[in-house]
Amino acid sequence: MAGVYDTILKNAAKQVVKQLGEGLDTSIVYTRKAMGTYNAATGTINSSNTRYSIKAPIEFVSSTEETGYQENIARLYVTPDQIGDSQPLLQDEVTLTFSGSTRIARITNIRTLKGGQEYLFRLDVVF
Repeated sequence: MAGVYDTILKNAAKQVVKQLGEGLDTSIVYTRKAMGTYNAATGTINSSNTRYSIKAPIEFVSSTEETGYQENIARLYVTPDQIGDSQPLLQDEVTLTFSGSTRIARITNIRTLKGGQEYLFRLDVVF
C-alpha cells in the first residue's frame, strides 16, 4: 500500500512544482557536476557537467549586507524528473536570474522528501 501513497505524493509534487514554476518569469539552470576522471597520459582531469533548464518555485528567504557585500539565501523546490532523476549534491550548482543579472548559487542544504521513493527536493542556495 505504501507504493500507492508514494505515487500519489510524487504526482502531486510534480504537478505543484510545474504549476508554480511556470508562473515565474525567471530562468533556472541546474548544473549536475560529474566527478572527473584523471587522464595519466595528458595529466588532465576530464569531467562532464549536465545542465537542466527548469521551472521551479523559488522562495527568497533572506538578504543581508555586510561591508558592501550582499548575500542572498533562497529556497528552491525541485522534483527528481527535472534533474535527470538523480539526487542533488552539494557540489552541484544553480544559476538563476536575480535583480536583472545572472547569478551562480551554491547549494548549502538539501532536504529530500520521500517515502519509498523520492518525490521532492528542497534546495537552499546562497548567492
